[in-house]
Amino acid sequence: MKITKSMSRKEFAAAVVHQLERHGISCVLVGGACVSIYTDERHASRDLDFISPYSHEVITEALAEIGFTREGRYFISSNSDLYVEFPTGPVAIGNQIPVKPDGSIKVKNTTIVMYSPTQCVMDRLAAWFHWNDRRSMIHALWVCEKHPVNLDKIKRWATKEGEPEKLAQFIQEYKKLRF
Repeated sequence: MKITKSMSRKEFAAAVVHQLERHGISCVLVGGACVSIYTDERHASRDLDFISPYSHEVITEALAEIGFTREGRYFISSNSDLYVEFPTGPVAIGNQIPVKPDGSIKVKNTTIVMYSPTQCVMDRLAAWFHWNDRRSMIHALWVCEKHPVNLDKIKRWATKEGEPEKLAQFIQEYKKLRF
């Protein structure tokens, strides 16, 4: 699949996943790109973070075939403003390691494995809990506005993260949402 500037984030992600799958390389979409997808681009991150158990060397070779070059930790295509990063795994949410992703989207014939809306909220809350990134809590709320989430699962996870005050703040804001 050829990378083009007119591709949506989902199409771009599908092109990356499709190319990696052609080489037997699995990956999971995580981070801000999940927020972008679940909020219909209300959060418009330009990078797509994938976790893969494969080396950057084999990923570099596979993505080079569709025009990506590796610049430091990023994989760039001159045909897109979006770019890809492969942070070190395993897939985790806060202190919960490993995590089995519960979400996926299908774009044409390619399935993109990713965080579910609930996991995406937990991932954003982890950034807020551990790095005081309040904007990440707002992103979590944006996902909640657009998708049903399992609040009990989020509460159980957050309790293990040890941030009861921040969890209470999130719940207070969550209750203000109009569904």
